[in-house]
Amino acid sequence: MKKRVLSVLLALGMTCGIVSGCGGQAKNEVSEAPADQLGESADSGEASESDEATGQVPDTSEHVDLKMYLIGDRTADFDEVYGKINEILEKKLNCSLSVDFLSWGDHDTKYSLLFSSQEDFDLIFTASSWCHYEQTAALGGFYPLSEDFIKTYAPDIWNVVPEMAWEQAKINGNIYMVPNYQNEFGQDVMTIRGDLMEKYGIEKITNWDELVEFYKACANDGFYASQGGPNYQYFQNKGYTITGGAPHGGEMILYNTQDPSDLSFTYLLDWDGFADYCKQAKELADMGAWSSDVLNSTEERQVGLLNGKTATLAWNLGSCRNYGRQAETEHPEWNVTIVDPVSSQPKKVNSYINNGVAINNNSKNKERAMMVLNEFYTNPEVYDLAMLGIEGKHWEAVGDDQYKIIDETNYGVSSNCNWGWNNMTITRTEYIENKTEVDKVYDQLDEAFNANIKPDHIYDGFNFDSTNVSTQFAAVEAAVDIYYGPLVNGLVDDVDASIAEFSAALENAGIRDIIAELESQAEAYVAEKQGN
Repeated sequence: MKKRVLSVLLALGMTCGIVSGCGGQAKNEVSEAPADQLGESADSGEASESDEATGQVPDTSEHVDLKMYLIGDRTADFDEVYGKINEILEKKLNCSLSVDFLSWGDHDTKYSLLFSSQEDFDLIFTASSWCHYEQTAALGGFYPLSEDFIKTYAPDIWNVVPEMAWEQAKINGNIYMVPNYQNEFGQDVMTIRGDLMEKYGIEKITNWDELVEFYKACANDGFYASQGGPNYQYFQNKGYTITGGAPHGGEMILYNTQDPSDLSFTYLLDWDGFADYCKQAKELADMGAWSSDVLNSTEERQVGLLNGKTATLAWNLGSCRNYGRQAETEHPEWNVTIVDPVSSQPKKVNSYINNGVAINNNSKNKERAMMVLNEFYTNPEVYDLAMLGIEGKHWEAVGDDQYKIIDETNYGVSSNCNWGWNNMTITRTEYIENKTEVDKVYDQLDEAFNANIKPDHIYDGFNFDSTNVSTQFAAVEAAVDIYYGPLVNGLVDDVDASIAEFSAALENAGIRDIIAELESQAEAYVAEKQGN
């Protein structure tokens, strides 16, 4: 472990000054972290200074069975891998951990039900904007984590996570999640069928118009271009990004992340660009660019590409590489590659709370749950198991801080929602002896991303707290569930009429109250950050 920490410190020192980046496991270099953020591993067996400072000694005398919820679908060898993790937890903390998954297609509807039904569980993956962090905290679903609580039951996490990450996680002064410590780009790219690009005479896809050209070519050929409308790619092409904590994962209220001087917010239905996108989406949907049954699909986003039904997969750079490799191996005739449909734009770096883990406020074992999270976050043996699988079966070590894949299909690298406890101080990087074309394109894009990082926008770290408008927020979310999906997927008869109905529904639900409260909070946030 000491060798791995030392190598991390040396690597961080060499890359001092390079900015952060990535969303779903595409890794980047970062500036040097303070030495006191790189604590000893939880497996040291020694009492920490934090324990002495709080005067508390964690009690593990009583055996407990814990339960955690993750996002996605478990892979074939998941239970075997977590059996190995449980052997460690039983020995060190006198507890076991079971895991259930909320699928990508179901988590939007089922996540809140876990709390409203008071289901008995302890830990759950969460994330700002896209995975229910602000909403669940506002409704009292998460246990507030005090500094003393963290230091007592997860001292190694406290030493690793940067102060900025804890600040980003605060809502009304309280921390409700342990943020991940992995820099990631908030930028979607696309894994794409290169054979189809060649067939249609399309040499590159670097902007919105070229992407639409490819979608139309696929539709004209009777082939699904994607699993749904590319609304997020449209927003990014216009320089907009979602606002943390705003309705529907932040998509109802946008801001111009490319212009740090622009402190205005854009309500989606006040923006002409939304109508423009919806009309283009309807044209594409009418042509058959994606399935007309997309709103009823619960398939994982990578499934369409891997089973040959769709031509693209939109995700972060790392995930697109991982699934691109799988497609490349299983179907070399596809000539799979990766494209960036907003290649000219500087790249946005996600906040640390883009991935994290929270404790259920109703958990009967909050202290032990925090201790377990400390193991996942800082114990290299547990960390490697959760990220890579079983050494010797799924992967093998290369030196102290690299790995080589043996079997990627039955467990997968970062395929089981280990992202909530990403810890770049002990994350292994992949050793690739014979790089494929997908690997080479990934390297090129990764280098381009790091060379073109956008200036920070003050709203990049802002997260809206909906507590004061919770009634209106719930009503808005209900209306969004009815109208938004059909519009962004082009599945309406009349775009203008549907937008008008959507707008009226949101006005009646209280969207203006939410906008006013959000703008008030943002103004206070800016004043605080600027020291006014």
